[in-house]
Formats: sequence, structure tokens, C-alpha cells
Amino acid sequence: MEDIMKTQKIDSEMLKKMFEYGAKNLEINKKIVDELNVFPVPDGDTGTNMSLTFTHSVSELHKIEKLTVYGVAKTASSGALIGARGNSGVILSQLLRGFAEGCKGEDYLDIEVIANALKLAADVAYKAVMKPTEGTILTVAREMGEFAMANTKKYDDLGIFMIKILEHGKDILLKTPEMLPVLKEAGVVDAGGQGLICIVEGALKAFANQELGEKIEFITSDLNKFVDDSHMKPEDITFGYCTEFIIKNALEVDDNNLREYFYTLGDSVLVIKDDDVIKVHLHTDNPGLALERAGSLGGLSRIKIDNMREQFAGKGTAAVQPIVPYGFVAVSPGEGLTKLFKDLGITRVISGGQTMNPSTQDFLNEIDKVNAEVVFLFPNNSNIIMAAKQASEISDKRVYVIPAKTIPQCISSMLAFSPDAKPLVNEKAMSEAINNVATGEVTFAVRDTKINGLKIKKEDVMGISGGEIKFIGKNIRSVTEELLTEMVNDESELISIYYGKDTSEEDAQALADAIALVFEDCDVELHYGGQPLYYYILSVE
Repeated sequence: MEDIMKTQKIDSEMLKKMFEYGAKNLEINKKIVDELNVFPVPDGDTGTNMSLTFTHSVSELHKIEKLTVYGVAKTASSGALIGARGNSGVILSQLLRGFAEGCKGEDYLDIEVIANALKLAADVAYKAVMKPTEGTILTVAREMGEFAMANTKKYDDLGIFMIKILEHGKDILLKTPEMLPVLKEAGVVDAGGQGLICIVEGALKAFANQELGEKIEFITSDLNKFVDDSHMKPEDITFGYCTEFIIKNALEVDDNNLREYFYTLGDSVLVIKDDDVIKVHLHTDNPGLALERAGSLGGLSRIKIDNMREQFAGKGTAAVQPIVPYGFVAVSPGEGLTKLFKDLGITRVISGGQTMNPSTQDFLNEIDKVNAEVVFLFPNNSNIIMAAKQASEISDKRVYVIPAKTIPQCISSMLAFSPDAKPLVNEKAMSEAINNVATGEVTFAVRDTKINGLKIKKEDVMGISGGEIKFIGKNIRSVTEELLTEMVNDESELISIYYGKDTSEEDAQALADAIALVFEDCDVELHYGGQPLYYYILSVE
């Protein structure tokens, strides 16, 4: 690029052109960048994701009526946030966000402004990733920013300064295999870092008024040694679904708390907030639960869920269920509860309950289907606990029984699970969580009887709590309200109502509305449980 002009400033028109050339250069070379992927199932391919992200970013520039340096950078940043795809795309959007911050208040970009903007770009991107990994695009971006900041006084020519930054970035990219063993094994440099180099090189060609070639010269010593399926291990996939979406109207949402919550559902979590918009990416086995939490915070758009294990199978390698640290087997009496369990992360569900007690063999069959190092069992009924414990003793696997006697206890226990904790720590925490929730059940009597001084007639409605019949009556709603009145105390915050298959949604909603008026200090949630025999299962926390 010896013919770079002696221009010492970049105005808004030039910055726009540099972004456009950067996007075009990446588009030309995206397939080659894709070939650098070393992980078994990327979120799509790195080059394609980055290219689609940056192309959407640049497309937004055509909507600007009056160009300013900050306006161009900010628009590119916002466009990338909305259009981001995959980990690499989201990180790129954050690099652009930081770069835009460095352009704020500037009429032109000179050596010092560019250096600061590059440094901010890396800083913002690092903060967006909870567990940054060195040897990736983040490393390349950080090194270029630090090099720029350290050499602002050494160079007085803007073109030469930017060439030196690019050269330093290439040098760092060449070292990424020494930082990540998986790159060294495959004989490639980091794909995201290479994509970033594509963008920077294209931008410099715009600055130098050069035409883009058909493809750039890549800086890996063995370009023919990309990745074949022999390097790919299906057990590297811990969570099966790559889940992405955007939350709108989320100005008041605490993105840090949201990020921590999503880490309880999976990994590869990115939560990026830009004004009132939050971009979310995570790998999880429970995309429904992630969407449910997000939907409670704002409107959702651009929802994208990919089954990474199917993607892996599509690459020509047999789709083998990966061995994961933890698996879960629970007994469920209804289809709605089964769906809820799946959303919570339950691996296998056994249909059963009060009148359908699963056998020890039923548990063993499901335990065998869970390809996990440790399996937790949830019997969810006092009559099923012994069978579950027997199965745990017979099984060849490491199995713990969480003595949940009710559905709410199971849910509370699952929420106490930590994917990073050791098995015994999890067993203790999950077993203790059972005591944090009060359970109520509303059903009917199948015969005349007398118990605890109560005369019960066949088909009477019964309200049960703590294993005891507390109330009887003829009206389902009245008995339910009486039962909740006893269960709720001054410390109660949440009432959950799970209605059965014989209860209409209309009746259940009417009950929930009435309960919300009576217990106005509590949040009331209504869910379809689909359980037989029980009109309602109630939870108070």
C-alpha cells in the first residue's frame, strides 16, 4: 500500500467508504475465513456470520441524511448490533460500538483519535464477554489497540501509522495457534481474528484509493491444512441449541443480572445492551426458558434457534450424543409440566404420578438414555421415592435422588442447580431448596371417609398442603382460595398456579386474577400443567 495518500485526517465520507470496503473485503473472503473454524459446530461459520453482520451494519449507512464521523461510526455500530449473528458477529458489533465511542465529538479522525478508538473498541468487546479467551479476535483487536496507543508519537503519517497497526495485527494473528492448542492442532490461525484483519485491510485499501482484489493473502503457514471432521469431537458440544434474539424496549433492564441468569442455562453467553435494545446469544438446552425470561422484559425480535448437534451431523460425522457433566430425570404427571421441565433443563421425563407410579426399571431405562457423568432423579411424589432410590443403587452410573415429593419442589430444586458446582455441592443445595417452597394441591375425594376430624364425602373438593387435608368443600375455587390463604405469609413473594387437564383455562385465569387482587404483594404466575385428578397444584415462595 505504498501509494497511500499523505492525508492526515479521515472525514465522514472517507470513514463511510472505509467501512464499505472493509465489509466488501470480508464478503469476498468469507468462505476462506469459514474454513478456519476448528470447533465441531460453530454458530454457523465465523466468516459468514461476521460478513452478514458487517454487511447489515454498512447497509444502515445509506440511511444517514447528514454525514458526521460519529454519525457514521454510531450507525455502523447500531446496525451491527441488530444484525449480529453468532459469537463472532456479536463481538464485532461490540468492537464497532467501542470504536464509535472513540469517535464521539470528533469532526475528523487523526492518529491520536484512531488510536483511542481502537483501544476503546477492544475494551468494550472484552467487557461484553464474561470469560474472554486469548488467541481469538479479542486478542488481535486488543493488540492492535495497544500498539496504536503506544506509537502515536512515533509516526506522523496517518497512512503509514495504519499500515503498521495492520502489520502488527497480522503478527499477532500468526501467534494465535500458540495461544490456543486447538488452533495449533488444526494448523490454522483464529478465524475471527482473520476476519477482523480482512476488514482492516479492506478499510486501508479504501483510504489508499485502491481496488479490492478477488481475495487477500492469508497469513497462515499451511493454508491447505484446514479442519476436517477427524478433528471434531461431538462431546465438545455441552449445550445443544445456539439461541439468539433481540429484546426491545429494554432501557430499564439490568443486563448484568440478565447475563448471570443466562449462564445458569448454558454457556457462550453474550448479552449486549445498546440504549433500549439488548442483543442476546447463548448456547443452551433450554431455549424456551431463555425466551420466557427475555419476553418478560420486553418485546422480542429476530429469534434464531439452531440445533448444533444436527449441524454437526450435517457435516458428515455421525451425530453422537455428547457426554455432559450433568443429566436429569424427573417424573411428570402432565404434558404442560413436561414442557416446563424441559425448559428447566430436565433431560428425560417419565410420565407418571399419583396413580401411575413408575417402576425401578422405568427409572433405569431413562437413566441409561442420559449420556451424563452424573444423573439427578426427581421422583416428585412420596410414593415414588423408594423406586427412584433403588434405581440409583442398581445403576452403573453416578446417580443422586433429590427427594422431591411435589412438582414445585422439583422446580425449586432445579433452580438451585449450578452447572459449575461439584456433584455433592449440587446435591446438598438442590435438596435444601425443597424446603424453600410450600406446595398445595386441590383435588377431589374418591370415597366417603373421616380423617383428622374432617368428614369427607365422595367427590368433595379437598385442599391439601404439607401432606394433610386442610379444607373440604363443594366449590373448587373457594377451596383453592382458602388453601392459599393458609399457605401465604408476610414473607411470601410468588404464587404459582398449575392447572390440570380437567380445568379450563378460563376458570384458571379467573382464579389467578382473583388471587392477584387478594394477595397484592405477591406476583402470581399461571401455567398449564395438564395433570390428571388435580384441579390445581399450587406453589408459594
